[in-house]
Amino acid sequence: MGSPRIDAIAALASTTGGIVTTAEVVAAGLDPRVAERQVRAGSWQRPARGVYVTRAADLSGLELGRVARRFAGERVVVSGLVALRELELRWLPASDDVLCLVAPEVRTVSSRRVVLRRTKELAQLQTWWRGGVELAPVQRAVVDAARETPGLRDVRGIVLGAVADNWADVDSLDAVLATTQRNGSGLARRAIEDARRGAASPPEAELVDELLGCGVPFYVNPQLWLDGRLLGCTDVYLPGLGIGGEVESVERHGSDDDTETTYDRHERVTAPGLELVHLSVRRIRRDVTEAAAHLLSRARMRRGMRQPESPGLVVVPRGPLLR
Repeated sequence: MGSPRIDAIAALASTTGGIVTTAEVVAAGLDPRVAERQVRAGSWQRPARGVYVTRAADLSGLELGRVARRFAGERVVVSGLVALRELELRWLPASDDVLCLVAPEVRTVSSRRVVLRRTKELAQLQTWWRGGVELAPVQRAVVDAARETPGLRDVRGIVLGAVADNWADVDSLDAVLATTQRNGSGLARRAIEDARRGAASPPEAELVDELLGCGVPFYVNPQLWLDGRLLGCTDVYLPGLGIGGEVESVERHGSDDDTETTYDRHERVTAPGLELVHLSVRRIRRDVTEAAAHLLSRARMRRGMRQPESPGLVVVPRGPLLR
């Protein structure tokens, strides 16, 4: 049980989900210095200037979104990683902040855990709601998250995960980029180019980077068909040589069922005489140059074969032929 002054502020905050502003405290005739002392004591927290949460436990993304609405006004659209996390996209990096879109005329500036970005497109966004928070459309959230994330590997995870799980496509992401400022979009554009090439995961994109310029043409994630039957998709395929590369990961092949599916695909692809080289994510991350060299060494061995690729094999590309 706190003091009467603490209890009075907590009671005021309880009517709005445990969130209270300095202005509300003053308007109720209470002393905001009491709230500040609770923050310094570690009992409460102040995630944005003049906004208090009357508990010390970690805040969820939606709770931060509600803080942002109290901080910057009612028309705050939460975007970036918080919005994507509500959709349970994979490969999202950790973040302690909430990215919010506001109208150009808003003069409030970012504070602590609330990051504000002014945008002229706010009125045109097809938003959705969850937990009392207005959220950006997934394509905008992907681009915003990618712009705010510093590392290429994490940006690739954001973009490629969204594309691989059909939350967005290359054209829709390009359209969003065309309406936003170009500054700071370099990594996002590179990850979108990875998706355009056909890469479906960050390790695949890293392998593709290493294979570019090797002098051997290849496709990324094409379908292989023989006599009207789908053999499968390989992460990379070297046409004319009958050899593919498969990036293995615990996420994709970690369970017994996934492992069995991997074995089945391996047998289907290799039955007509094709070769499938398996490369672990750990191997690629440890030395991607060595991993690519291993794949290319197998390709050089198959060059000497009279018929390295099965007659009648049809390769259906997902992206362009790369060299």
